[in-house]
Amino acid sequence: MIVKNEERFLRGCLESVKDLVDEIVIVDTGSTDSTKEIAAEFGAKVSDFTWCDDFSAARNESLNHTTGDWILYLDADERIHEEYHKAVRRLISSGKGDAFLLNLRSKVGLDENSQYHVASYPRLFRKLKGLRFTGKVHEQITNSLSQLKARILPTDLIIEHLGYAQDSATILDKARRNQKLLLEQIDRRENYGYALYQLGQTEIILGETDKGLGHLREALAAGGYGKSVEASIHGIIAENMFKKGDAEAALAACEKSLAIAPSQAFAHLMMGEIYQKLDRHGDSLSAFLKAAREYERGIGKGKAGTAIEPVFSADIIYAKAGRAAMLAGDYETASSYIDKALRKKKTSQRAAWLMESLLRKKDYRKVLDAADEFREFENEDWYLRLVSSALIDTQNYADAARLLEKVSEPDEVSLSSLANCRMKIGDLAGCESAFRAAVEKGYKDTAGLELYGLVQFKLLNFEESAVTLSRALELDPANERLQKFLNAARAQLVAQGPTK
Repeated sequence: MIVKNEERFLRGCLESVKDLVDEIVIVDTGSTDSTKEIAAEFGAKVSDFTWCDDFSAARNESLNHTTGDWILYLDADERIHEEYHKAVRRLISSGKGDAFLLNLRSKVGLDENSQYHVASYPRLFRKLKGLRFTGKVHEQITNSLSQLKARILPTDLIIEHLGYAQDSATILDKARRNQKLLLEQIDRRENYGYALYQLGQTEIILGETDKGLGHLREALAAGGYGKSVEASIHGIIAENMFKKGDAEAALAACEKSLAIAPSQAFAHLMMGEIYQKLDRHGDSLSAFLKAAREYERGIGKGKAGTAIEPVFSADIIYAKAGRAAMLAGDYETASSYIDKALRKKKTSQRAAWLMESLLRKKDYRKVLDAADEFREFENEDWYLRLVSSALIDTQNYADAARLLEKVSEPDEVSLSSLANCRMKIGDLAGCESAFRAAVEKGYKDTAGLELYGLVQFKLLNFEESAVTLSRALELDPANERLQKFLNAARAQLVAQGPTK
């Protein structure tokens, strides 16, 4: 390990590996807190190193102090939980590889819903003669392992990384530091393509999106890194082109990313978003379903697979798939995936989507069962509207009217539904009142206006009935039945004589 002022994280890291490793080698680059004292508590061999703006130089110094046949390197903000200890021992005694890729799982940001990223790196390897780190920042051991013809194998092991779970100001400070070091590294053309990749990402974090995209495209031209990085570059370009409103360019970048790493979830997820923006709902659903499948196989289990990618919570992917299915008219798939999302995280919007998909399937019993399950939302307008729709379709007009009366911001549709419910239960005055409110909001349904006019007629409001039926006839001039009713209302006005 290399450390500087890591008293916040170091104890947790060393606790996580103290029963796994045979020696702990720590190179300190200038700590002024209790970092070295904490290291000593765990029996670590601590050496001082004068910082020279070069992470590889410090890493290589730490290699000089190791005595074991195998090396595991970590940062203070990383942990390998006990469940993986036996697996590490099995790997180094298997004789099947000289280096193993461990999956680094990083949370980015402090928000509860912050994304994770998963990427695989050779963190466990034999101490081979001539093995050295390269790169001033985002230092790499892969190039050296490859030059030494080391056998590098993937694993399912996970390293938890806490260092990006920090406030945005701290993340930006690190990005500015890294930008400076990366530019120096690029000037020296050391790990050139990989440095351009890291610089592009760093500039995007700093809000310099166009500059960052330019460096990512330079990185693609330069090469010199693995397929996972190449797939990641295309994925980052896709995400940022989509944000800039260029859906076609984003789609092309996604396709390139998937051609390299078809088992990733992120590019499929991005494709789903793009297709949805383009109103290609069938394609959007297909992409989201692929994202869900690959997620469950790969990053959902903490495995990086063939791309460095952000890890969305499973519930987000399921919710997106469910919503896409609704837009595509596949309500069976919609209700299935939205239900899966709800089982992981219940939200008002997802509950509304589930009930809407069940309603469109005409599965009224399940809508009413869901209404009982989602009682915490019973005062929200969407809940009142959807449940009342199921009640209307099951001819429970009194309960439907009771719910529709509670809608806080009624629109013309909910008001007309309320009017019809009141009509069904014989409340003509209530029906007329609801229709009047609907018309004031712009209601123009011919059949509804006809019913409104007839209710006014039954209530002996012949003048208002004639006005309403005239409005309906303007919408449907060839409707002979409407003309007949209008004539009847006018005849009653004539029979009444002049009003006072």
